[in-house]
Amino acid sequence: MSRPRLPRRALLRGAGGVLVSLPLFESLGCDGRRGPAPGASRSRLAFPKRFIVVYTPNGQYEPPPTLDFAGTTFEPLAPFVPKLNLVRGLDMSVHDEPPGEPHQQGMAFLTGRRLNEGTFLGSDSASYAGWASGISVDQEVAKVLCVDTPYRSLHLGVQSTLYAGTEVRTIISYAGSDQPIANETSPFAVFDRMFAPLGPDGSVSAELRARRKSVLDVVGRQYESVNARLGAADRQKLEQHLASIRDVEGRLSRQGSFVAAGCKRPELGEPAFDLNDPANFPLIGKLQTDLLVMALACDLTRVATLQWSSSANNRPFPFLSYNGQPITGDDHLMGHSPDSDVETWGKLRVIRRWYLEQFAYLLRSLDSIQESDGSTMLDNTAVLLGSELSRGNTHSHSNMNFVLAGGAAGAWRTGRYLNYEGVVPHNNLLVSILNGMGVEGTTFGDPTYCTGPLAELTPTG
Repeated sequence: MSRPRLPRRALLRGAGGVLVSLPLFESLGCDGRRGPAPGASRSRLAFPKRFIVVYTPNGQYEPPPTLDFAGTTFEPLAPFVPKLNLVRGLDMSVHDEPPGEPHQQGMAFLTGRRLNEGTFLGSDSASYAGWASGISVDQEVAKVLCVDTPYRSLHLGVQSTLYAGTEVRTIISYAGSDQPIANETSPFAVFDRMFAPLGPDGSVSAELRARRKSVLDVVGRQYESVNARLGAADRQKLEQHLASIRDVEGRLSRQGSFVAAGCKRPELGEPAFDLNDPANFPLIGKLQTDLLVMALACDLTRVATLQWSSSANNRPFPFLSYNGQPITGDDHLMGHSPDSDVETWGKLRVIRRWYLEQFAYLLRSLDSIQESDGSTMLDNTAVLLGSELSRGNTHSHSNMNFVLAGGAAGAWRTGRYLNYEGVVPHNNLLVSILNGMGVEGTTFGDPTYCTGPLAELTPTG
């Protein structure tokens, strides 16, 4: 007679409602092998470093030739010029490697690696691809920054699956090859997962602590009843699993060590609305941004991504107007228009300026929250804005433009215009971000497309 085997997945489901079933956030806790980032220990700093990635689709950000943003699409970022670096002209040709079409390929830009083979049909209706073939930079950073935060990272989407379903064009973060991390697209679900259990001051409620303890008691009884019937190997697996559950409980019970003065439980303050209505795109985005900022302020996590729509982005913008008329055209198709189409590119500039206004709102929110030493959250955060293409009508991965805002606690100088004229691999930027966050190394992603960190973003301390 064969021994009964522990139904591990069933146990996870049984305990998951309170403890571990958080499918829309990356795994809780660190891998236990790496400590805090250099310069970010409790004895030296009164705040942690943080890292945020913001994605918008279809490229078409065309920076002005200088940091004078007045009268340009980049004007919403003018107040933050002293606290950002405009990074222009990086070569992202690693994402020209097959399989896939350019929109699919570019969605792996945080990994610096090609896609795997797969069955996802591209926007050209002729190409197929799978998930990315390596870990993304945000998850490498999370290994260092998630010292004692309840959540390893947070991944939010704004109607990011509406026009593509869940596939490679809807994902920017990866725990490893073929390990996509899905976005949570409902701000109400984010609130319920992360903030509903907290009191107004951000502390975990006594009721939730008691409920978690009762679940652990149930798990303990399951352990006792099953343990005697297992072989030595299965018994060891069960003990390890129980230990991991208790570790998760411990992490969820504490809030992190660096709660900012601005931490408070957010109030959504919105009636029920259709999450799939294009007219609600800005409302959803604002709610997700507010939740992201407060998650960092309350030290629930230190790494987050915010994905506006999916790549190709076949959506209208009825809440925006050009020459007095709502923009109802398909953003993807408009991006295919030749440069000579003045009217269409006028609409696209309105859309891109609006995205930059939303990015400015995020930066302003971070900059409004003070740390214990008088600096702001933005001063101690790196915020990367990027896309999967440089221009929609060329589907190009050359001359890619990024905005890197915040100083990451003085990791690099800001207020600069860095133009690499299309000859420097974008993987070098990813290495610089890792170094600035405290991760040592000189390469990231495909080493064939990496020549080391950007000299201009070498950590200062």
